Amino acid sequence: TEQIWEGLRYTRNFLLAESDWTQLTDNGLTDSDRSAWQNYRTELRNLPANTIDPSKPDWPEKPSE
Repeated sequence: TEQIWEGLRYTRNFLLAESDWTQLTDNGLTDSDRSAWQNYRTELRNLPANTIDPSKPDWPEKPSE
């Protein structure tokens, strides 16, 4: 079970790193798009705490780029 949790955190961390650019001030996103990305990233950070079964996480939907 611990390996499954580790896999979930690894994927979560990858998705966070992949979306880091959305929080830069010169990213070209509108305020509403940037807010959508902030919400997505918050949901990712909350994922392990909000997951009962790590083999079936409820991944948040990635905003369009």
